[in-house]
Amino acid sequence: MDDLNDPRISAYKPQRRLRLPAPPGYRRKLSKAERKQKARAKARAEARATRLHLVGLTDAAVIVMALVAAALVVVVLVLMLISHR
Repeated sequence: MDDLNDPRISAYKPQRRLRLPAPPGYRRKLSKAERKQKARAKARAEARATRLHLVGLTDAAVIVMALVAAALVVVVLVLMLISHR
């Protein structure tokens, strides 16, 4: 058993466990409900990937718009300094 007073063991972070391989032999067939659940999980993962891709494009557009706005501010400041003379 682990020593609970050991400072290297964190109560908040689960420790890594070794996963045992499945025993050799016949693997049972997935039930209809399990197949549906797996298909839904795959569809959710694809939808999430699509959303993240769209968010990434949106973030890129925001950065480009911020750079354009900053360039316009610099141009306006230069024009103000030139016309103030």
